[in-house]
Amino acid sequence: MRVALVSYGTRGDVQPFVCLGRALADGGHAVEVTASLDGEGMVRAAGLPFRPLALDAQEMLGAEEARRMLADGRMRAFFRWLEDAEKPFWERNRRVLIELSGDVDVIVCGVLMTARCAAVAEARGIPLVPVHLCPTAPSRSYMPTMLPQRSLGPAKGIAHNLPMWTFYRSQREDLAQLHDELDLPPPRWRQWRHRFGPRTPALLAYSQALFPPPAGWSAGLHPAGSLEPWPELRGRFGEVGIDKELDEWLEGGPAPVFFGFGSMPVLDGAATLDMIRTVSAELGVRAIVAAGWSDLEGADEDDLFVLDAVDHQSLLPRCAAAVHHGGAGTTSASAAAGIPTLVCSVMADQPFWGARCRALGIGDTLPFSKLDTRRLARGLRRVLEADVRARAATVARQMASEDGIAAASAYIERFDPRTG
Repeated sequence: MRVALVSYGTRGDVQPFVCLGRALADGGHAVEVTASLDGEGMVRAAGLPFRPLALDAQEMLGAEEARRMLADGRMRAFFRWLEDAEKPFWERNRRVLIELSGDVDVIVCGVLMTARCAAVAEARGIPLVPVHLCPTAPSRSYMPTMLPQRSLGPAKGIAHNLPMWTFYRSQREDLAQLHDELDLPPPRWRQWRHRFGPRTPALLAYSQALFPPPAGWSAGLHPAGSLEPWPELRGRFGEVGIDKELDEWLEGGPAPVFFGFGSMPVLDGAATLDMIRTVSAELGVRAIVAAGWSDLEGADEDDLFVLDAVDHQSLLPRCAAAVHHGGAGTTSASAAAGIPTLVCSVMADQPFWGARCRALGIGDTLPFSKLDTRRLARGLRRVLEADVRARAATVARQMASEDGIAAASAYIERFDPRTG
């Protein structure tokens, strides 16, 4: 079977598709990954063919203007800026999508590319498998992942229309041009809602222990589990476990609190490290800091260790708690490690995962834009309590029974024309 996997965004958006692609390739299928330019290294490291979209997500989100809007919590301004920044790449990316569909049996795509890939799949008569890395289909049971996580009662179901309409409006012009080039009728709002609706088949690529499917979703929304790299693939990504220096530091004292900044817009690295030192001293804990995209430089100390890259699966089980931005992959990693999580959310689905940690009793959450010494100390003190640690361990045991890669691979293999 020839499989095209299409993702768009940062590492957290691309890595699950690379993992799935490697597993499908190991199963004898011909796989190609289409992703943002900055995903090439990961795709190539996994030994998969790469087709680039004309955009570098890390470079775009790392722009000074974008970082300041995110740090200040100005989400509406950020998404308007992002839409304008993406427009110069629309035409090239339409060409990429149209070209990739010429010789494949199935297209597997992320949410940000679903409408575009659905148009290509429809025009070519190819099956489409959308992959949801966070809950996407509307339900009265939860707030939309792209909105502040507030209690709206019965209005939760209606609230899903707002981010969906905003998403539709941001892609409508480009999607209309794509439909025209494919000789399809113009896109319509009703069609868009159906593509992301509770009765449209999709793979749910996140842990059901963190968010089980709510009532009202059809059986076509297929629970799989998180798409995580296995040890051999982590090695290809450069995640080679714990080196000697870090191992000796970990063994030299109590389990530390992990601070992972990922793509968080840390504008003042020195001030951030000072905040971590202050809070760690106040709570009597050690700290290990993974810089991610941020410019964090600090000499390793008895109670503070700074590193650039991190192997979450090896490091987090040796920590007492995790503080991070709440991306789907990082939240899954800290929950699977059985440690409490304090989510400092920036945008997109991050507030949702923070709210889930709080609702499950395995952590707490606050907006990154409001992060300061007092709030960090209060949040971390809460997640280090014994009852939170116990519930985190229980959820980890539930997650251990899931095999997202195997479940997702088996689902996609249903579309193999050789067995149909």
